Amino acid sequence: MAPARPIDPDPPAAASEATIDALLDLQHDLGKYIRMPIAFLPRDADPAALRRALHKALRQTRSGPGGVRSARDLWRDFEAELGATLGARPGYDSLVAAVETAIAWEGALDDAGATLDRPRIEADLGAVTTAIRELICVLQGSDELAGRDAEEETA
Repeated sequence: MAPARPIDPDPPAAASEATIDALLDLQHDLGKYIRMPIAFLPRDADPAALRRALHKALRQTRSGPGGVRSARDLWRDFEAELGATLGARPGYDSLVAAVETAIAWEGALDDAGATLDRPRIEADLGAVTTAIRELICVLQGSDELAGRDAEEETA
C-alpha cells in the first residue's frame, strides 16, 4: 500500500453527510464483503478452497436483489459517483491504492498456476477496510481515530 499522505492540520471543510454515507456504504459493500469469503475459510484450507474464496471475494463480492456485483464494479460505481469530489482529499489516494492492490489479485485467478499467498491476500483485502475507515475519520476531522483504527487492524 502507498504511504499515507500527511494529514493537513487545517483540513478542508468537513465532507457532506452524503459523502460520509457513501463511504459507509462502500465500507459495508466492498470493505466487509471482500474479506468475508477468505476470513471464513479454515486456517488449513487447501489451495483450491482458497482460490474459490478469492473468486467469491473479488468477482461475486456482493449479492442482493439487484444481482451479483464484483469488487471492481462496486469500486467503479463509487469512483464514478465520488471520485472527482474526493480526489484531492487527504487519504483518498491511499484508498485508491488499497482497492487497486486488492483487485489486482484477479490476475492470480486468471492464472491457474499462480500460487496464492493467503496472509498477503488477507492483508491486501483488509487494507481496503482500513483505508475507508481512515478516509472517513480524516473527512470528519478525527485524525486521531484514523490512526487508532489502523493500529487496531494490525494488532
